[in-house]
Amino acid sequence: MKALISLPLTTQYFLLLTFILVPILGVAGYFRYRSGKPLRPKRERYRAMIVTQCIILLITISAAQLQHIELLGRSWGNPAIWVFALVYFALLIARVRKAWTKLSPQRLENARRLLPDDPTLMRLWVGVAAMASISEECAYRGMAPRLLMQLGLHLWLAILLCVLAFAIGHMTQGWRGVLATAILALMFHGLVFATGSLYLAIVIHAVYNLSVGVIAVPILSRTVPVAIAKAAEA
Repeated sequence: MKALISLPLTTQYFLLLTFILVPILGVAGYFRYRSGKPLRPKRERYRAMIVTQCIILLITISAAQLQHIELLGRSWGNPAIWVFALVYFALLIARVRKAWTKLSPQRLENARRLLPDDPTLMRLWVGVAAMASISEECAYRGMAPRLLMQLGLHLWLAILLCVLAFAIGHMTQGWRGVLATAILALMFHGLVFATGSLYLAIVIHAVYNLSVGVIAVPILSRTVPVAIAKAAEA
């Protein structure tokens, strides 16, 4: 506790943001989506997400400078690791695309509330995908584990806390989304250890996020929302 209190205010706020506020917002978002209440237009939400990610990145960079933590790293890693990771995630994305064709109407409707369903939204989605990958990797794979270890936590406990906070922060995607996000987070931590930097993790993260939007748009744009379909049948 004394170690926490002695940290600079910006570093304390970083811990509050990544391990408390982000998970709370994830849980709140989950219940908000489950309630079925009308949501703000996606353009507004996507713009807000980009701004939020920029704020997280600025706080992360400031805290890292105060703690003398190098976020990105200086090594790009072995090219073979890049090739293996890119091929693996390409296959993973192909499996995700195939799974999307088998989703139930209700799950498609749930996805519609989060993901782009109109090609005109893709410009904003590119911004969301890029900023989320940079800010989240810097925060949860770069800054947070090193800071927790500075505070005396064992490496694996630090990683576990980062994975849990990161996964719960994505709870708007539902419990399956939390599990999938936790698995992806572990993979990203593995990429950081394998390369000694965040570069590959950021690239893979951005490509994965962007691919989800690319897969979603053609499927969701031609799928009649469940609520509209039920109303037509009544």
